[in-house]
Amino acid sequence: MHRRLATALIAAAPLLAHAWGSDGHQTVATIAAGLIQGSPAEARVAALLGDMDLAQASIWADCAKGISPSQGYAYPNPGKFPACAQLETPERIAEMADYVKRNDRQCEIGLDEDSCHKQMHYADIAIQRGRYQPGAVGARPDDVVGALRAAIRVLQGQPSTGQPNFKSQREALIILVHLVGDIHQPLHVGSLYLDAQGRPVDPDKQGFDRASFTIGGNSLLLDPATGIKNFHSFWDNVPEAFRPRHVDAAWLAEARRVQPDAGNALDWPAGWGRESVALAAVAHQGLRFRPKQGENWQVSLPEGYEAKSDAIKRQQLSRAGARLARVLKMAFPN
Repeated sequence: MHRRLATALIAAAPLLAHAWGSDGHQTVATIAAGLIQGSPAEARVAALLGDMDLAQASIWADCAKGISPSQGYAYPNPGKFPACAQLETPERIAEMADYVKRNDRQCEIGLDEDSCHKQMHYADIAIQRGRYQPGAVGARPDDVVGALRAAIRVLQGQPSTGQPNFKSQREALIILVHLVGDIHQPLHVGSLYLDAQGRPVDPDKQGFDRASFTIGGNSLLLDPATGIKNFHSFWDNVPEAFRPRHVDAAWLAEARRVQPDAGNALDWPAGWGRESVALAAVAHQGLRFRPKQGENWQVSLPEGYEAKSDAIKRQQLSRAGARLARVLKMAFPN
């Protein structure tokens, strides 16, 4: 699927397009860390990560987007993103650069797409599908579902094949921690496609037209009075009450009540993706779109939308934390 995360259409900073932002990702990791406490998985995760804890690991994959292939895989802007400061040591920058080199242009990249390692953070399934569907417009073998499957496979002791390329269980773990968060942000899996008049279209039935692609909600601009640039960023943002310092015993108890996934762990990501596509359809209910201007559509949110979205965000953060913990316990049982 075509996407320009670094385009002028989005206006910018690479971290703005990432699910949940650093706070949300670290909330997911903090929940998972609490749920694996005292288990063999906790010890194994600590051994793999060394002096980096699970919360720090949860933003590594986004910070790696600061590596510039066009500048010899350098990290040209240290300090630009405060959340990444803890990872901007020479050793960790070298580790990120090595990862990007192996996951840059080795996959099939279509028109306007990002490099391989950026593409694995999302899928763009039309919300009309109602579920994640391999082969649909917006699905890729190395999208967020495929990348999670690959990471789980490596954590189970199987070799890394194709893209993404994980050189070790440590690397697979670091990417897994992040992508479990990504897949639970509804707009990272389900996408809306609009015509020039702001009317929904179905790319799987009507044919894909690049002009209809909303870039996962990044081309849906909000009223400047909201203080948030676009609809994707609205969903990335988590309120203060959902930030990692608020993960307490009550929230961990809530996460423990999340229904366990059944069957083979390699099939779990597709189920999470199916759930997120359905929630993306809910997220788009009641929105009003103006005709397209340039490369964007202006969108208006219905009354009470923030409370509705916050309830979904809380639910998804809890699910992501619980499911991450279960993957880790499955991968490292003893």
